[in-house]
Amino acid sequence: MKSKRKIPYICFFGTYDRDYTSNRMILDGLKQNGVKILEVNANTKVTKLTTKVEMSWLAILSRILKKYRIVSEVWKNRKKLRNVDVIYVGYPGHVDVLAAYIVAKIFRKKLVFNPLLIIYNGFADEQGILNKTSLLGKAIKFTESLIYNLCDVVFADTPFQHEHLRDDFGVPARKLRVLPIGADSKGYVYTPYKNTMSKKVNVVYYGLYSPIHGVEHIIEAARLLRSDPDVRFTMIGQGNTFKKNYARAKKLGLKNITFYHDIPESEHLPLLQSADIFLGFLQKHPTVDRVIPNKVYQGLALGRVVLTADSPVTRSVFSHKENAYLCKPADPMALVVAINTLKNDPELRTTIAANGYQMYKKSFTPKAVGKQLVTYIQEIL
Repeated sequence: MKSKRKIPYICFFGTYDRDYTSNRMILDGLKQNGVKILEVNANTKVTKLTTKVEMSWLAILSRILKKYRIVSEVWKNRKKLRNVDVIYVGYPGHVDVLAAYIVAKIFRKKLVFNPLLIIYNGFADEQGILNKTSLLGKAIKFTESLIYNLCDVVFADTPFQHEHLRDDFGVPARKLRVLPIGADSKGYVYTPYKNTMSKKVNVVYYGLYSPIHGVEHIIEAARLLRSDPDVRFTMIGQGNTFKKNYARAKKLGLKNITFYHDIPESEHLPLLQSADIFLGFLQKHPTVDRVIPNKVYQGLALGRVVLTADSPVTRSVFSHKENAYLCKPADPMALVVAINTLKNDPELRTTIAANGYQMYKKSFTPKAVGKQLVTYIQEIL
């Protein structure tokens, strides 16, 4: 009979932001699975990088220097570190991995990292604020590849991202594991879907206005639907394409779209829960073909219909019109057709929302993600 594996003692390490949703979710998920946790943390708020100035050599060096406040935390916890089984680097933690590697070697511990964001792709391909052929761009890719290879395990959120890290960053397949992002059920609180009869719908976009999200297609869909009194759009968040998209909506005089770009995050939840349709990625982009964004899991957690780009990765997880609605990317007319289909079929909305939430409860809650994470860690101990 196979013996039961030991529950690992995990050091949650780095300058990670304790309030950032992914860190909160992983910490909560680990605790729900009975894991003992030692936090070695020099808490640093996550800053959104959306301009080329923020990706300069000087700005990057400044952020790196701030992160090495972690040294004093390591010293304070040096005795406790002897007893942990593994060091898990929190988000954002690429630079922290360098310090964590030294600590792991000194104390002879395994090192695990969940990057969530590939810096090189994120700022070059997705944000467009890093020149891939520049010296800085090449240096970032080289360093990022080195960071991943220093770890014993690196998590990718989908099999497609697993392949990308293996093929483009030279991370050995034996070091890679697939761990979905999931969503924090405390931050994205489920409420039963009640709009089961009406054909009036609220289409919600939530998140960063990065080029990869395709916000311009939402604005165009709102223009095409401007004469339909049953469809309204709610836009929550900011980002580097916000001003451009906000200005276009205002120039078009769109009355069916409301922007909430200047309210605190603590006030977002009621707006999210007002959704009938919750939007994911809408752009055509290599990253859209590889990853599933936070907002998709958040929409599932809320118990709402998720409408997102039809791509290889979404097809590998979701079934169209069963637990999500998949739409041709970068196509405002296809988005209009999808919205109208859902608007005119309350029963379909209700079914997709219910099935999506059941899928969330099974695989994407903090406890479910934490359980998979623990299993992966047990495999390397």
